[in-house]
Amino acid sequence: MNRFHLEIQYVPESVTLLNVVAQPAPFMTNYMNRMAARYGMTPDERAHKVVDLLQEIEDAARAEFAKDMETLKFYCDSEIDNGKIDSFANIIVLSGGVCDHHHRTVEEQAEYLEQLPEQDYITSFYEIVKAYGASTTDDSSTGKETITDVFDMIVQMNESDARKLQLQQLFLHHKEHEKTVLGLMLRAQKILKKYEKKLRTFGEEVIAYIEGELQGQSLVDFIVQNYYNDFKLPIAEKGSDIYISYMKANTMGFFIHGETLETSGIVCILGVIFSEGMNLRMLMSQRASITEEKALAMLKLLADKSKFQILSATIDTPAYGSELANMLGLTTATISHHTTALLDQNLLSLDKVDTKIYYRTNPEMIRALIRYLQENLLHE
Repeated sequence: MNRFHLEIQYVPESVTLLNVVAQPAPFMTNYMNRMAARYGMTPDERAHKVVDLLQEIEDAARAEFAKDMETLKFYCDSEIDNGKIDSFANIIVLSGGVCDHHHRTVEEQAEYLEQLPEQDYITSFYEIVKAYGASTTDDSSTGKETITDVFDMIVQMNESDARKLQLQQLFLHHKEHEKTVLGLMLRAQKILKKYEKKLRTFGEEVIAYIEGELQGQSLVDFIVQNYYNDFKLPIAEKGSDIYISYMKANTMGFFIHGETLETSGIVCILGVIFSEGMNLRMLMSQRASITEEKALAMLKLLADKSKFQILSATIDTPAYGSELANMLGLTTATISHHTTALLDQNLLSLDKVDTKIYYRTNPEMIRALIRYLQENLLHE
């Protein structure tokens, strides 16, 4: 069963709006056009209306924060890729409520963080850094993480040394930085509320499209069957909570939360852009094909020794996270980071045995990459 949530998630949406304003203007129009070109989609009239509204919101926010650009750059400057608009501001204010912030206002999130025990914040910060910009189904934290553990996790991030040092300092002094970022978020939330009625109208259209597309099927089942080689999650039949994402208009994905697969729940995030003209099946088809941009992304992953070793280790026999960690001498958190990146490019597929999720190299995608290189570099 799909449980749709139409209401604006003011905590993550306000952070995203700040991240957008930190980018060169105009961001939304150029970004969405670039994403449409990447996935071979031709936006219809409705899609153009969605982008026009998001650009209008961006313009209003730029006027509001015209005198705060230096501060926004400090907290929100980030690389934008693969539909992800994330920054260190996300980590600072979303720690402590990764799965629960959907129903909070910015004011409620500020109160929550103020009352959050320091150990809980450390553990949550550790978790969100581990899964930065992606989802994970690997081993969770112990609840006893230390500042050193967090620093070690930051070192493992795919960021420059300067940005890693910046994040370490933000973590050490997170209380004062939370206050600053939450203040900016309150102003962003005020802007979003002015457009709430128009945004929800587009959200209603997305829900109507999805219900017609799925015909009672779980959205998670749809995603997995179309992108992960028909792998079936044992909890997918329980249904999922689907939240409409407005500022991240082209996003689509899910994450699992809980101690075991059987007792876990699923949260899906679906962008407001999707409809008949920008449909899910087209996106799935394009994500599975090889383009120059995708080939470069895959080659970048293969150039990483640990990721290459994971693919080599799972070509004949699948393995789960802890097994890979033991084989390669890495932590499960690091393995999780690597496997998520490989899954994003479809270089890994998923298997399920008992209650564990196993990773297996996807030979078809590697063969497709080799064929692409032969055609474009060797003209064979």
